This record gives sequence, structure tokens and C-alpha cells, in this order.
Amino acid sequence: MVNFLLSQRQQTLAPVEPGQQHRKAPNHRFGSYHHFLQTFKDQGYQFCKFPELTEPKRQIALRHDIDFDTNFALQSALIETEMGIQSTYFFLLRSNFYNIFSPQDYENISLIREMGHTISVHFDPSIYEDFHEGLKKEVMLFREFFREEVGIISLHRPNAFFQEFDAPIFGIEHTYQSKYFRDVKYISDSTGVWRFGHPFDTPEFAQQKSIHLLIHPIWWMLEGSTNLDKLKVYYAQRVNSLKSDFSNNCIPFRKINESL
Repeated sequence: MVNFLLSQRQQTLAPVEPGQQHRKAPNHRFGSYHHFLQTFKDQGYQFCKFPELTEPKRQIALRHDIDFDTNFALQSALIETEMGIQSTYFFLLRSNFYNIFSPQDYENISLIREMGHTISVHFDPSIYEDFHEGLKKEVMLFREFFREEVGIISLHRPNAFFQEFDAPIFGIEHTYQSKYFRDVKYISDSTGVWRFGHPFDTPEFAQQKSIHLLIHPIWWMLEGSTNLDKLKVYYAQRVNSLKSDFSNNCIPFRKINESL
């Protein structure tokens, strides 16, 4: 299945016009994800998993927090696999946007793992009175369903307390511990903007210092000049998908589908 998806992606890629790969999208500078990653490789960086992030220079621990849609995660994983890059994908177990136990989301996540990427838990500690116990439950479910050990987690929208929380949770490391969050340069595209500056503008990039890079695939896999434009596109896609699911599972709804 992975080889089939890779071949399908190659067939649908549009030819790149001379110089096009160097153009920057307006405002937030989100363009070709392939070219974005290639720029790091051209600078001498090696992509690694979090336990391998031990060198002061030329390493990137690439992380993805999947907040909205596993389909975008699969798209970014395919691009990375084509480039020989492995990264870490974190998925919410308790989300209003997707369900890792549904057939399609489960298949997407399984395919990402088959490509050699790490899959793990994107944990929201704020929904639990005892976040250690909450993580214990989520890790047990994740291990049981995916037959995958959890060596590191990411935190979903961590507040100031958790951004400073430097100890493992339920004995499991997280991406906001000092060795990943403060001891190396942290760069994030959260909310669809570069919150800590565009990586290519940083002195750390110029000096080839090691980087912890958080990428949300939604900002790279949708058309649009700004984050708001992309959210409008995504919202329309979700509405159409919801209508399709209603039609497939509720015969009376088909009578009103086209009028909505």
C-alpha cells in the first residue's frame, strides 16, 4: 500500500517551472513542503528521532502534532518518505476532529508507521484531574490498539505550567522538557504563522545548530495565501465530508443533501 501511494503521488505531481520552487508564499511563507525540507538538507542538516537528538549541530528532530486531520499527516509523511526523512507523528486519542479508532484514521496512522515514521500520543493534560493517570490510560489504549510502545509524547496546547514541567509524565518523556525545548532551538508553525521566526531567518539555522521543529501538516497541504484562507478551504471540505457521511449512513438525509 505504501509503494502504491508513493507511485500515485508521483503521478499527480505537477511539473515545476524554472525558479518556481524558490518562490515564497505571501505573508507567512508557507510554500512547497518538499522544498522547505530540502533547504535544511542543503544546509547540511540530518533529520533524526527525538532520542537521537544529541549533537549541538546539524540535527533536526521533526515533529508533527496532528490536531485536525490524519489525511494531511499521511500526505506529509509521503513527502518525507520520498526524501529519505523520518519524523515523529503525535495523534490525539480524545479529539472532536478525528477518531484514531475509525477505519480511515487507523489506516492512515498505520501507513505512516509502515513508512518508518514514529507514531505516538498527542496528550491533552488539561482534560484530566490527574494528568499522570490520564496519560496512563491513553498510553494503554494506544499500545493495545497499535501494538506500539510509547517512548515520548507531545502535549496539546500546553499552558505555562506544562511548558515549564521538566519531568516525565507517567515515566514518559515529553517534547517540552528542557533538552528538547530549551537546550536546542525550538521552531513552530502553530496557528499557521512562524511564532518564533521563520527558521531560515534564525541565527541557529545560519550556524547549523540543532533544531526541534514542530510542523502542523494542515498549513502545508492546503491552498491559500494565509492561515485564514486555508482554514476556510478546510472548513468547506469538512462540511462536504460530513454531508457525504450523512448520506451514506442515513437514507432520509439524501433528500435534503443537495439543498444544504
